[in-house]
Amino acid sequence: METPEAARWALFSKDMPEEQLLKYYAKLNDESFRMFMDLLGLNLANPKRIKTPLLILGAENDNAISPDQVHATARGYGLQAQIFPNMAHDMMLESNWRSVAERILSWLRERGL
Repeated sequence: METPEAARWALFSKDMPEEQLLKYYAKLNDESFRMFMDLLGLNLANPKRIKTPLLILGAENDNAISPDQVHATARGYGLQAQIFPNMAHDMMLESNWRSVAERILSWLRERGL
């Protein structure tokens, strides 16, 4: 991300305080080469080979992975995605991150994990 404004657009909610945005922006690093290769679609996942339980979550205001893409991923695995309202890509850094954490914990408990 070249600027804090670009990071806000791609990763964070519009209402994230500027001080917090700058703190997180300072910690950003370049993405891995593998991530860029994955974007080319050369190594797509094969849902038939996945045997582990999956929980697919997304954010309503995600500019990096849209809710439509999250739903398409879930459909590929025969699942239903859950989209969290008023959140952006980095859900774990949002002010209402607890709702996501609670959903993950309940999903784990449902499976005895």
